[in-house]
Amino acid sequence: MKKFFAIVLTLLLCTAVLLTGCKSEKSAPTEVQPETAVAATDSGYDTTSPKSAEWFDNAVFVGDSVTLKLDYYCQEHPEALGKASFYCAGSLGYTNALWALDNPEAVHPYYEGANHLVEDCVEITGKKNVFIMLGMNDIGLYGTDGAMNSCKQVVAKILEKSPDAHIYLQSVTPMIESAQLETFNNTLVKEFNGKLKAYCDEKGYHYLDVYSALADDKGNLPKELCSDPDNMGLHFNDTSCQMWVDYLKKNA
Repeated sequence: MKKFFAIVLTLLLCTAVLLTGCKSEKSAPTEVQPETAVAATDSGYDTTSPKSAEWFDNAVFVGDSVTLKLDYYCQEHPEALGKASFYCAGSLGYTNALWALDNPEAVHPYYEGANHLVEDCVEITGKKNVFIMLGMNDIGLYGTDGAMNSCKQVVAKILEKSPDAHIYLQSVTPMIESAQLETFNNTLVKEFNGKLKAYCDEKGYHYLDVYSALADDKGNLPKELCSDPDNMGLHFNDTSCQMWVDYLKKNA
């Protein structure tokens, strides 16, 4: 039964696999498509934010399909996160990021004709500010403790190859109220995020509460910030990506 659930959840959360930087050439995604971008002059960014877009030139983002949308957004909005690099794959999680490259079920980021482990992705860029948002694809399968155990291993592997990296662990983000499941819901997401913050406090890493920046007063993702409210109910649109970027500029 557990194997059946894993297969179903993997199929639900599977989107295009992609590894790239904001300005690099990309292959077309197979499922997740970027929305029509707003003109740069209409971006609405808070220009008083402490971090400039150029600050993120030295940043690399690792994530799943949620961060993949941010990558697309950055391509259309160079004023967002500058020349930040993105290493994303649909259905990527802390746990399967630990799998071997030759595992037939692995979903490691794909770049220049080959799949790469997350720690190798970070090493390839040579960039020092490492922003990680994973866990969404772990919680339902392995629980919050299992997800955290894998998170710690991934961070250790990154620091083993990039010892000078500054680690920024971003919270898992909320879903709309109607999309919640018994095994994956906002209550469990908040439980995981609490453990993630405690881990960051213990190790001296940066914790970024993107969840709270996007949640409504009930702790859910508002439908108007969701690109798939009638489906999975957890992916972002351009408006929520702009809010995410503004949060990063003010809090990174």
